Amino acid sequence: MAQKVIIPKEFAHYLAEPLRNYGYEVVEVEDQYADTLLQHKDADGMVLNATPLDNETIDQMTNLKVIARFGVGYDNVDLQHCKERGIYVTNTPGGNEVAVAECAVTDILILSKNLYTVSKKMHEGDDSFAFHHPSHDIKGKTIGIVGYGNIGQQVAKMLSGFGVKTLIWNRSPRTSEYGEFVEWDELFKRSDFVSLHLPAVKGTIGSVNKETFKMMKDSAFIVNFARGAVINEADLIEALKNGDIAGAGLDVFEKEPLPMDSELRSLKNVFMTPHNSGFSVESFTKISDMSSSEVNLVLKGEKPEHCVNGL
Repeated sequence: MAQKVIIPKEFAHYLAEPLRNYGYEVVEVEDQYADTLLQHKDADGMVLNATPLDNETIDQMTNLKVIARFGVGYDNVDLQHCKERGIYVTNTPGGNEVAVAECAVTDILILSKNLYTVSKKMHEGDDSFAFHHPSHDIKGKTIGIVGYGNIGQQVAKMLSGFGVKTLIWNRSPRTSEYGEFVEWDELFKRSDFVSLHLPAVKGTIGSVNKETFKMMKDSAFIVNFARGAVINEADLIEALKNGDIAGAGLDVFEKEPLPMDSELRSLKNVFMTPHNSGFSVESFTKISDMSSSEVNLVLKGEKPEHCVNGL
């Protein structure tokens, strides 16, 4: 009997074929909440989307040997618990780095050019708005990149053709031809745009907060394509309402999907997308191949290439 692998239905177009080609029985699920997963608790492997996976559910899936994240972040699964259970947790580093970096740069341009509001006004029949609200060039501006992993590096490289000054902060020292490494406070004080690319881990969760926004220029914008938990959302809303910063471009939020009653939805100086920056055909294809390969390696009894929980 073929080993069973659970996959999220929204990615089945990309995932199902490579896993079936490896010889596995593929189970497509509408969602990955406990009630749904436990209908297939005999599964040997799982490709996990961004849904939180609790330890109680994991413990009831006694055959489970591998949880392959469809993406880079893995803050929705308890790594230590999986390690204790002997379950590999893997991710797909670099799988969506171009897609996310392109979206981060796009948000910087949208905010500097006020394109969202201009387009919205034009749709409403107001062609004069743009003439009375001139935009800004990013050439000559200072852009801070917080977190210099694969995505942060791509952002710096893409911005290098715009004539900007790039400042970089990273938790561990690195070198780059695309920017100057500076301390945390200096980056936030000097930057006209701050682009966040940090994982949500101890030491980074809530690290961008009221004190951080007070350091920033009131003309500065912040862009978050990392994780919502990196920013204290209540402090961000306060800063946006008070004019401590000029605006924000957000693809991630503390709670996802973003609640309909969130104040962020009503703020005119916020450009939002629903955590879809990595959603390109190219990135989905690459991530599917990588996550399928990780599942296959583990279920064949081999070590995966991108284990993140120390097994």
